[in-house]
Amino acid sequence: MTWAKICGICHPEDVATCVGAGVDALGFVVEYPADVPWNLTVARARELMALVPPGVERVAVVGDDHGRVLSIAGELRPDLVQLHADEDPRTTARLVGELHGLGIRVVKALRFDVDSGRLLTAHPVPGTPLATARWYAEAGVDILLVDSVSRDRPAGTGRTVDLRVARAVREGAGVPVVLAGGLRADNVEAAIEAVQPYGVDVISGVEGPVGHKDPDRVRAFLAAVRG
Repeated sequence: MTWAKICGICHPEDVATCVGAGVDALGFVVEYPADVPWNLTVARARELMALVPPGVERVAVVGDDHGRVLSIAGELRPDLVQLHADEDPRTTARLVGELHGLGIRVVKALRFDVDSGRLLTAHPVPGTPLATARWYAEAGVDILLVDSVSRDRPAGTGRTVDLRVARAVREGAGVPVVLAGGLRADNVEAAIEAVQPYGVDVISGVEGPVGHKDPDRVRAFLAAVRG
């Protein structure tokens, strides 16, 4: 069964909606170093994470600063930390060791530009995106996430990635791969069939107003994933 994560949780009612619909994991964007509408303080993230029942994984979505990432992880003790910025493999490997020591698994995002299709990273690896994926896998991450990024949004763009590239990463990375970027109830089944990922991740595709999860869209998305 395909693992399903709903990200950008900001309100108690959204926790209840997603859990009731059968989600596997919830993502909380915590002190992310960019202006995104889902950003939470550590205190607010702690309040919301406390509402998540056993059996649903809690994911802290963070970025960049090594010390701050460790501080957030230590304060919240999520099940997973998602590194969603330009962390290089050396920093990533160091964080992986420290987070694993806290019993926390690590997700690393590979972000593709919605206009050019290029993998955006401050630390390029010669060759294909798969080479970069393997670079991070060798750094010890537990999961890779393939996502889209735009000039305005580091995530939650509503735009899909090249599914052929995503499949190549999934086939060759050597670690589980989660597919994100522009997924909705009406396209997620086809995306799963094309890529065959370990899991899928959605944010804007299940929202009404930005920052608020729409119960009907949440249920429809998860039904499509399970289908």
